[in-house]
Amino acid sequence: MDRTTARAYKRKCFQGRGIVARWLDRVFFSALGGVCLYILLRNLILSLLLGGAFLLLLVLWDRRRWARFRHRLWQRTVDQLRREDWLRQEAGRIRGSGGVLLYPVPDLDTLTGLCLRLGEGTAFHCVGDVKDSLIAAAQALGCSLTFHPWGQGEEPSREQVVERLVCDAPKRNALPWQKLLHLPGNRYLVTGLLLLLLSMILRRALYWRMLGTLCLVIGTVRRSFHLFAKT
Repeated sequence: MDRTTARAYKRKCFQGRGIVARWLDRVFFSALGGVCLYILLRNLILSLLLGGAFLLLLVLWDRRRWARFRHRLWQRTVDQLRREDWLRQEAGRIRGSGGVLLYPVPDLDTLTGLCLRLGEGTAFHCVGDVKDSLIAAAQALGCSLTFHPWGQGEEPSREQVVERLVCDAPKRNALPWQKLLHLPGNRYLVTGLLLLLLSMILRRALYWRMLGTLCLVIGTVRRSFHLFAKT
């Protein structure tokens, strides 16, 4: 898929966060980890190395997460295209035999209306799980209803899959700054509360409270922007 489509699905994979927001989170938490290590160890070089290692770990974790999401998305699209191909073939066969295909499965009132409108002797067909109540309702009106299990059609080509992915790609807001206002701040709020709790039992409590307060401020500001943008 092209870069624009890939970026749209990446935002979906990472709960609406774009590349800027993802790097902001990575850098912030790696820097936060490095500062915490410096407070504990008082070793600047070691803290920088471990903070950089944590940043690399976050990057690798996000890449693996995106690879798994992309694989599932591709497989789900392939399955959807195969089912649609099978449904077209099944619809042609049913129409050729004089039957009527109902898709999706109708409710009781819709089926009753179809039976009364098309008259007795109409053979209806549905795809999905068998529903005895619908079968009994059709028979009571002089019609028949047959359920067919889902099947799989032919394997789609790569071009067909890519075309479907492009068509179904999440549409981005016309104003990119609105996406920035909707960035969630929950992770910062939780981190701030944890740091405040740690400040009660660890040495140098002032440093922990300052870091916790910073996280709470960032989370509160981002959450306020998020709520304000919804109004």
